[in-house]
Amino acid sequence: MERIVTFVASIFIPVTDITRSAEWYVRMFDMETIEKTDQRVGLAFPIGQTLVVLWKVEKPQPVQFDSGKYMMPYFNFTSYDIDNSYRRLKAKGAGLSEIHVEDGFRFFEAIDPDGNPFNIVEETGQTPYFAHKKNIRK
Repeated sequence: MERIVTFVASIFIPVTDITRSAEWYVRMFDMETIEKTDQRVGLAFPIGQTLVVLWKVEKPQPVQFDSGKYMMPYFNFTSYDIDNSYRRLKAKGAGLSEIHVEDGFRFFEAIDPDGNPFNIVEETGQTPYFAHKKNIRK
């Protein structure tokens, strides 16, 4: 049977200054610019199918929701070595929280130039996601 869908194609992030944000994401994550217009910039990770598309907006937009326990970002990025990711992003000047450990996850929050929060997450083997990601890890 054919699949209806196979993966998330793009994550859309609202940004007020498209040039500043594109430069930041490229510098922080070594992303490749796929498309650039006045309204959006499409970015790709060196390995991966999901694109990050920065969309120009007039004012900051919410990119998180209240879970009742935490403010949760709508997206996160996977790391296979959270300590290395943390060190490298810190050296590049990214705004980062401390590394947290909870329920089999190690993660930290990063903040982009618009104040958009997102998590960088590593599963430690204690989560149902670990086995799945281990199968696709390169």
